[in-house]
Amino acid sequence: MMNLRLLSALCVTLMAGCAHSPRGGHGHVRVSGHGGGVAAVAVGIGIGALVANVISRPKYEVGHKPTHVPRDARDIHFHGVTYRYHNGVYYRKMEGAFHVVRPPLGIRVHTLPPKPDVIVIDGETYYVAEGVYYYKSGDDYIVVDEPKVSAPRRHTTYVSGQFYSDLPSQAKPVKINGIQYFTYEGLFFLPQPVNGSVRYLVVELND
Repeated sequence: MMNLRLLSALCVTLMAGCAHSPRGGHGHVRVSGHGGGVAAVAVGIGIGALVANVISRPKYEVGHKPTHVPRDARDIHFHGVTYRYHNGVYYRKMEGAFHVVRPPLGIRVHTLPPKPDVIVIDGETYYVAEGVYYYKSGDDYIVVDEPKVSAPRRHTTYVSGQFYSDLPSQAKPVKINGIQYFTYEGLFFLPQPVNGSVRYLVVELND
């Protein structure tokens, strides 16, 4: 289910009735949720500021010490350090015990967990699994830094939960789980038929 909040009972009813080279920058961002059942879209926002809070949560936090590492975990040697990798989680042995660690940038893996979250920025696709961002290169997935784009400005003219007859001139089309939205300065406009015409319901992401 998408992690979107509608700010009135009417909004909730309407929503229920509706059915990646790694580069930072400004532009169109789309997040497709899988696995953890969450999704969001954004334009011109910081991934860490808003999108990260709706991406599937990692199974283990960095620093976690598991009782054992899965038997089928495979070794990855990178810049003189050996990591064990299994289903999106990286382990490193330190002080006699394995710890869950964040992988270094540039490390490559052949497989990701099934159905990772997907972020599309200006047509460039990133994959997110266990809190780690990847860019696909050939048959491999390369660990990359979290994409950075500028923080949004909230537009005071539009009010969440209200209908508007026209979209802002700079609104951009986006889709979430096949549903068409338009987005502008951190707000999302959901087209709805009202009295024989199309009106736009303003919704926003959870903070």
